[in-house]
Amino acid sequence: MDFPQVTFAQWRGLVEKELAGKSFDRVLVHEALRGVAVSPLYTEAPVPDPASRFMRAEPFRICMRHEAGASSDELLADVSGGADALWLPADVAVFGALADAPYAGTFVVVDSDEVPSVESIGGLERGLHPSARWALGCDPLAWRAAGRTPVSSLSADLDALGRLAWAMRERAPRVATVVVSSLPYHEAGADAADEVAIALSTGARYLEALLGAGLSVDDAREAIAFRIAVGRDTFVELCKLRALRTCWEKVLVASGAVGGAAGPGRPLIHAVCSSPALSVRDPWVNMLRVTTQVFSAIMGGAELVTPNAFDQLFGAPSPLGRRVARNTGLVLREESALGKVSDPAGGSFYFDTLTDALAREAWKRFRELSRDGGIVSALESGRLAARLESTWKARLERIATRKLPILGISEFANLDEKLPQAAPRLDEHAADALAAHRDAAPFEALRLRAESIEPAPEVLLVTLGSFAESRPRAGFSANFFAAGGLRTRETSADEDAIVACLCGTDEGYASEAIERVKALKARGVRRVIVAGRPGSLEPSLREAGVDGFVFVGCDAVGFLSEILATFLLAAEESR
Repeated sequence: MDFPQVTFAQWRGLVEKELAGKSFDRVLVHEALRGVAVSPLYTEAPVPDPASRFMRAEPFRICMRHEAGASSDELLADVSGGADALWLPADVAVFGALADAPYAGTFVVVDSDEVPSVESIGGLERGLHPSARWALGCDPLAWRAAGRTPVSSLSADLDALGRLAWAMRERAPRVATVVVSSLPYHEAGADAADEVAIALSTGARYLEALLGAGLSVDDAREAIAFRIAVGRDTFVELCKLRALRTCWEKVLVASGAVGGAAGPGRPLIHAVCSSPALSVRDPWVNMLRVTTQVFSAIMGGAELVTPNAFDQLFGAPSPLGRRVARNTGLVLREESALGKVSDPAGGSFYFDTLTDALAREAWKRFRELSRDGGIVSALESGRLAARLESTWKARLERIATRKLPILGISEFANLDEKLPQAAPRLDEHAADALAAHRDAAPFEALRLRAESIEPAPEVLLVTLGSFAESRPRAGFSANFFAAGGLRTRETSADEDAIVACLCGTDEGYASEAIERVKALKARGVRRVIVAGRPGSLEPSLREAGVDGFVFVGCDAVGFLSEILATFLLAAEESR
């Protein structure tokens, strides 16, 4: 049977009729990030730069990260367990016995806190298997952003980088000597468009340094790789990697490269799962977070993918944590067959359109950075730090109001969980570094405060009406208070408590809330809360003694902090 073709305009007309005067854009279009909107429906439409031509020609590699002091046994466990790439500090790469047979064909990413000398490269090469591919992770601007090197060393580092790339051009032409990392900016709060814009500005500065050292544009592009964080928004993150390739091609073509990023010099992209997305509490949920991030990286066309261990915030990841991280990539590559498709996201109107929108917004921000002096000026002046802090505060507001929910943290917190014995790492950063943030940190700080109070704080949920009438708001309130480490107990009677929360219907509040509030206050309850928006009842409820209201969209972090302060004061007074 043949059906008549329907245009997008016809479809939208019918939808707007159903909306009965409500705005199509307000109801059905949401902003993924500033300047990038997501529509409810995508249909076939020409996209100027389809990113499918930039996709990888071989399966991605699972790249496991190791810190300084990693043993040969730990490296071997990863390789024998399915990893085909390792990300190592320079000292581990040199002394890790990587020239042995088990490491044949392994891709090795070597990190350093300084630009290595040409002489030291020989020792590194001797430490690797002859068939191993490798790359250097030199990124002086990221070192500066992370507070690992002073501003004064930047010029010297860029000169040294140029000399190293020139020497490596003859010695090992397939080895990327420069990496453009978005990790410190991602951890400081950058959104997807910011990350791409900063990566472009950083890459352009390195390209300039390499050209100044005498390399051709085509040789210089071979020397530059990208290390990009992959966050929690699955579709935006995979399109971020595709948008980066689109924009980097424009930079290369403008610099005189032949064939751009689609040619033989297409940049290597090393995708790294987001550390800010990890939680200390309910760490098992980190497995789900890492799975979606690895999926995004694969769909976005990354050549190297580094999955996080679910327990890495507790110190060195456990063997189980590393095994689960490896297997996440293996299952997606082998059982889901994502490693056998050159462009898993290709052909999706949604992905192509979102990639184009993200690329345009990132290019706009890149040009703004360039007009203001580029990435170096932005770092040295503090403008970039201020911009990222502003972006983080906007994100923090969404986290605090639970508009950006965090499973196991701000939603469905497990107050009975047993954490690993090892103390978690603190969210610290060098004084002159970009401030690093984690999404779960504000709520985890509340949990720590709650656990420091003796006796354990408990909120009394006073239900009004029948079970069916009180259940929706009682359930909401229990979940709300648990996010701050507060247990709850339900009752339909007026009982002694430090904090009580009324849970019922709007009709129930109108008929009996005022008397119940007065009765609770008479029993010495310090704070009486009402679950739900107060509406027109707010003045009378406030007058009766209500201290606050909890509802969808309220500032949970701020409100819970005030409740904890009440419990803390009561505990101190009882001593």
